[in-house]
Amino acid sequence: ATTKDFVTDAICGVDFLSQRKEVAPDQIGLIGHSEGGVIAPMAAVQDEKIAFIILLAGTGVRGDQLLMRQNELVSRASDTDEEEIQEGLALNRKLFDVVLRDDLDSAGRAAEIKKILETADDMDQNQAKQIEAQLSNSWIQWFIRHDPVPTLEKVQIPVLALNGTLDLQVPCQENLDAIEAALQRGGNRDHEAVAFPNLNHLFQHCETGAITEYSQIEETFSTEVLDKITQWILKRYGHQKNG
Repeated sequence: ATTKDFVTDAICGVDFLSQRKEVAPDQIGLIGHSEGGVIAPMAAVQDEKIAFIILLAGTGVRGDQLLMRQNELVSRASDTDEEEIQEGLALNRKLFDVVLRDDLDSAGRAAEIKKILETADDMDQNQAKQIEAQLSNSWIQWFIRHDPVPTLEKVQIPVLALNGTLDLQVPCQENLDAIEAALQRGGNRDHEAVAFPNLNHLFQHCETGAITEYSQIEETFSTEVLDKITQWILKRYGHQKNG
């Protein structure tokens, strides 16, 4: 399954809710976190029943660019040697470029990836096999190739995009800026992007944003973000009555 398949799952959920008598069918929205922030806009342009979307750490740049930046930031937060970081990024760039090629089928991509890994410095056989397996996966190939911008440009319903400034997995400003720019280009008349200081990818208050911090933080989810989501929805739908 790829992210594209999960869009169908989300739309099925909307269809189910729209048939429930206790749900106002014209007030159904999607809140998507991380990959869910890729899914929600795709669902919104396919299903007119979706009234609004909220993107929590959603992406605004193509998958390969996101993974490169994520790898760089996470490695730095882990105190990885700078030379090692740059070597890793250079290798990833070569591998991702193969995945992006339209002139290769899956067998051709696999052969090119194998060739690159065979010539990589300090690459043992087990590591190479793990990377080959990862990059042959349908989900990661789709994600690397997917650019969210064309979809975002088609979204005409209200959009709230939120992120934390210490998010190392979906870096805050570059993704929020890209989302906002795409919505503006598409003529979306109701969108807002907000960066929350000192929150990580899971919207927890944190020190560094490192993934290793996640399980050490007692807070589940920032109450300021929950308040923002609540007020944003109520501003648009609070005056309406549903069953």
